[in-house]
Amino acid sequence: MLASGTVLNHRYSLVTQLNDNTARLTWLAEDLSSGELVVVKLLALGGAVQWDDLKLFEREAEVLKRLEHPRIPKYRDYFSIDDRTLWFGLVQEYIPGETLKEKLNSNQRFSQQEVEKVAKDVLYILAFLHQFNPPILHRDIKPSNLIWGEDDHIYLIDFGAVQARPNSAGKTFTVVGTNGYTPMEQFGGQAVPASDLYALGATLIYLFTGISPSELQQEDLQLQYKDKLSKDIQPRLVSWIEKLTEPSLKKRFSTAEEALEAIQDTGIVPVQEKQAQSMFQSLLLEKSSQRLILVIPSLFEIQVIKPLQKLLKQGMGKLEEKFGRFIKQFRNLEKTKQKNILIGGGVAIILALMSVGPILSILILLPLALLTKYWILLIFLWIFFGESTMNYLGRTKIIWENGYLKIFRQFRKNIQWQAEIHHIDKIDLTFAKDAFSQNRQEIVISLDESKINWTSRFKDKQKQYTLGSKLNESELRWLIREMEDWLYQARNR
Repeated sequence: MLASGTVLNHRYSLVTQLNDNTARLTWLAEDLSSGELVVVKLLALGGAVQWDDLKLFEREAEVLKRLEHPRIPKYRDYFSIDDRTLWFGLVQEYIPGETLKEKLNSNQRFSQQEVEKVAKDVLYILAFLHQFNPPILHRDIKPSNLIWGEDDHIYLIDFGAVQARPNSAGKTFTVVGTNGYTPMEQFGGQAVPASDLYALGATLIYLFTGISPSELQQEDLQLQYKDKLSKDIQPRLVSWIEKLTEPSLKKRFSTAEEALEAIQDTGIVPVQEKQAQSMFQSLLLEKSSQRLILVIPSLFEIQVIKPLQKLLKQGMGKLEEKFGRFIKQFRNLEKTKQKNILIGGGVAIILALMSVGPILSILILLPLALLTKYWILLIFLWIFFGESTMNYLGRTKIIWENGYLKIFRQFRKNIQWQAEIHHIDKIDLTFAKDAFSQNRQEIVISLDESKINWTSRFKDKQKQYTLGSKLNESELRWLIREMEDWLYQARNR
């Protein structure tokens, strides 16, 4: 029987038992060769412990030998003792602190800032593990395997369920993991990096709610916890956690890097949110508790006006060296005339791109653009290109109010698309191909068909609407955040 003061392998003096599992003991011990405190994990072969358990134990030691990361306790030693019972021992660095499970057991509740810290710290560790080829999968992330160190860092411990190579098809496998934290693919022996992300998401839910995920209700395998969250938790963080815990691998974050980028891009931290708004001056926002209005610039503004403004702002000095006289004359003009020249020249370029003969169009239309007013060119464009030109020049206006989402396009009186707010299922960032077969990202607003009476007041019975295809990813994510935040608050008033 092991007891405090027992010396193992002539080196490790046991101090305090850290768990009460008689077959898999964990002790705090003193390394007599260095005087340092270490953690000794012991596995007693026989009884409930079988050869498969020993294989996992040996695999844990082999993997830890390879790992050098500041937030993973360092491997120190591996030994065996044959004394009536065959014992195997694994020695690791000791990390002073408390596990998140111990904090939860003491009725500690975690703030949003603390949960974000745990999420980011663990994701950095997972990004390190998953970058190996093949990826190293922990497969048992949960509060008891995460230590909040006295140095205020989060540490990942207990690699007893680690997978260093994928399971071969058709071979038997050992199911590992903890109920509530283990996604379906892992139960089937097909764990992937996203499986660790699911376990992290379930852990974060526990930190927020104080309820173990194994005790939460499920709907279509999705954990149901939102009604147990504090109202001051930002919806964007909830949406992020929901994506971590998607039952479907296709809908879940696929890598730790992707999840990290998302939590940083979402602007959960207020400073990041302010930066996002200052970056996107062309995206207009009007927000109150009763109404949200978003205005997306036209393709003409994105592709022509903004680049021209940027060029003139950043490259004026160099341009003056080559075209000093012309530039000075231009700068001396009234601002109205400068605007007319810029807009007219831009429209002429667009016409050149849209026409069959681009060179001829430039030669004909550029002088015209420089000499005419903008409204004359609009008439010219309408006559020759009709609706496609209005789509190109028109802004998109999105209005959320009075229980409805309405989308308008500039130069049109009618609503282009509308839906009742409680019919909206989700707002996603998705990929599509443009006319040149190039991948682009856009926002898709989807409706929940099960909630809709299609004979009611819908003019347009589209099941979804896409927008923002010419915006960059940061702008798209900002728009999604604003819409999701307002929608969440509107539904919970």
